[in-house]
Amino acid sequence: MGKIIWVALLVGMWVGGWAGSLHIEPAEVPLGGSFLVVVAGVEAEAGEVLVVNVRTGEQVRLPLHPEEGQLVTGHVYVVRECDPVPPEAEYLLRVLPGDVIAAATELEEGLAATALVLPPTGTPELSLATWDEGRGVWCPWEAGAQLPAGRFKITVTDPNRDLACEPETALVLLRLGERETRVDLRETGPASGQFTGEFVLEIAPQQSTLQAKVLHEGTELFSTTLEKGLALEVSYQEIAYTFPLLLVQVSLELTPGAREDVGCPVRLAVTSPKAVDQVQWFVDGVRQPEGGAELLLVRSEPTYPQSVTVVALVQAAGQWGQAEAAITLVPRTEIAFVDSETGREVAAPCECSASLRVKLTQALDDEHPRVWIGILGPGCTARELALIREGEGVYLSEPFVPQDLGACLGDVLWAQYKDPSCWEDVAYVLLPLR
Repeated sequence: MGKIIWVALLVGMWVGGWAGSLHIEPAEVPLGGSFLVVVAGVEAEAGEVLVVNVRTGEQVRLPLHPEEGQLVTGHVYVVRECDPVPPEAEYLLRVLPGDVIAAATELEEGLAATALVLPPTGTPELSLATWDEGRGVWCPWEAGAQLPAGRFKITVTDPNRDLACEPETALVLLRLGERETRVDLRETGPASGQFTGEFVLEIAPQQSTLQAKVLHEGTELFSTTLEKGLALEVSYQEIAYTFPLLLVQVSLELTPGAREDVGCPVRLAVTSPKAVDQVQWFVDGVRQPEGGAELLLVRSEPTYPQSVTVVALVQAAGQWGQAEAAITLVPRTEIAFVDSETGREVAAPCECSASLRVKLTQALDDEHPRVWIGILGPGCTARELALIREGEGVYLSEPFVPQDLGACLGDVLWAQYKDPSCWEDVAYVLLPLR
């Protein structure tokens, strides 16, 4: 009721007097700032002004003194209950942003004016820090820098959000790939204008993939499969920072290569990083018992896939990375004697004077195959034949005539191929002569 009476009184005084003028400088008072009341156009050389917070009814009486042909008051500081009082403040009015301040004097049969209290102003700031467990301190994290797994603190400094004396909140947006959520940051004090909140980034294996998980106050916000280029975006209003997730760079070496015969071993080794904490190997999604930096892979007949995918999840210095390799499995090489003109396989027994070639098929994992022929027996008759590539995995030797090798009726001719990378891949054929 008292507030209504004061407003009515002030308005009535303003309506009643027109000779002089009264105004508040500035008409919009920033929170934490100050104002003064100016009376002009009056004959009096002194007087008094009543200042009131219309919302609360709080009053301050101020003397007027002459200054440059006007009457002015001293500065009145407007602060909240929780704000520190400026040491130079002689007059004080407790307010909140949005409050209306009214000033009135009885001079000239009543003069009055009002002013508005503005909220705090300032440019918002956003920053990220990481917890250094060893030193027990928060360390600033540069915007755009790669983000490892760990504990992080978001800080928003925004005077515009610091309105009341109770700690307030500020909303930030976290986005990881297609997943996003908003997180409340809490003000660090009643009038600090600084808001903080923590989150934990976890990167860990889940089956044959790496999962990135974001937790806030022990609760999972979201998780997603870790892929190359995945980044965490932290944004507040118009400010947005992107932090690519840190992945250990993993390199795999395959010996002898990514294409091998069924039954022949393929050795996979982590060549980078040099020192690893652990390695989890997966073949077509199935976890392997090996846990070191090497995996020996063998696939046997009669049933085998045409290819397998090997995934290595590697942890080094507490951080994770992954690499993938595709291995193609091919049938073992086959060998035959063929007619040098028709290319057809020769039936036994074969004439000693026939022109022959050796044919390799399914030689898919050997870029430079080699073939030897000879006469079965105790003598040293082995001879290497030059090969010509005829197609994918198909090779034909130079032509030869058995009798030119010293073979005659009753001898048995042999031909052999050996895969230099796999001793198990050996192909040979015998041809009786007549």
